[in-house]
Amino acid sequence: MKHPATTLFFTITCTLLATLSPAQAQENATHLTPADLEARRQSVVNLENHIAQREDRLGAIVLDIRSLDDRVEDGVDVIVAMVGEIKDSEESKVRIARVKADVITGLRKTIEFYNTHRDTIREQLRTGKSALPKETLEKDLAIFDERIEKRVAQVLALAKTFTDPKELEKYEVTSTASWFGWTIENEEISEAWKQNRRESRHTESAKEAVSKGLQDSIAHLEQRNAYLTEKLKLPNLPEVEREFYQSEITHNAGLIAHRGEQLHEFSSGSAPETLPVEQGHAHELDQLVQSSRKDLREDFFAIFRKYAELNRARAELKELNDNLAARRQWLQDYDRRQPQ
Repeated sequence: MKHPATTLFFTITCTLLATLSPAQAQENATHLTPADLEARRQSVVNLENHIAQREDRLGAIVLDIRSLDDRVEDGVDVIVAMVGEIKDSEESKVRIARVKADVITGLRKTIEFYNTHRDTIREQLRTGKSALPKETLEKDLAIFDERIEKRVAQVLALAKTFTDPKELEKYEVTSTASWFGWTIENEEISEAWKQNRRESRHTESAKEAVSKGLQDSIAHLEQRNAYLTEKLKLPNLPEVEREFYQSEITHNAGLIAHRGEQLHEFSSGSAPETLPVEQGHAHELDQLVQSSRKDLREDFFAIFRKYAELNRARAELKELNDNLAARRQWLQDYDRRQPQ
């Protein structure tokens, strides 16, 4: 239990503080002893050292992300180039075609993953509610856009390497026999025709899927721009949202034109020259690609774990810098109020 005298002193003190003007209260609150003032100045130095340590940590995270990203990009480039140079033979059937289709599926999944994170950043830019500066968000968004466009280009490049269907004779003469001036020819379905038919089935379905993907992308972007155009007509729209919508409409318009060019080029272009591989080579390549893709998946998801860590470090560093700026301003104001 508090002593009555203590309670009375506390009550009187609170009453006096309440009657002071804000300026008088601040002046009394900031009248520091030399020891207290030195402690405040030292706190700025301590915080600067803390910030320097956190900046080093943030730099290390960035280097980790770049290292992982370089490894992923190099690995994907190698797979796309290696698989794109070859095609199936009568021995390998459609094994290479299936490998190409699997790689394309993997590339499209990474596009979806990048788009998911891109949507998160877009929402932060739209609302202006983020622990990160606008410039940082826009830089991250540009990086995701660059990666998405690279993956789209890789999908198109690989899809073009599917073997084009050929007009071949279905039957071929496999043997002939003569008997008393009569010649009998034995005809069988051509192996080349069978192989062309097997490949054509995979080629047509794979290319149709890629074309549809481009068409769907164009349709989605057009619908998105129509929606955003209507949003801009709303009264009392916050300026941060207005700027974001206008920027996105411009970005989408450019992307619509680019997707149209890609669709035209893909639909009208012919397959590049590729080399047929035997069954043994096709099997080994399939195993190599599957093993490489597993490693790349682990690195790819490690990038986004690191990216989440980076955003936490960025937010913490921003908070520390804001705190430091406030402490420096307080000392500057204090020094200015002191008599010369």
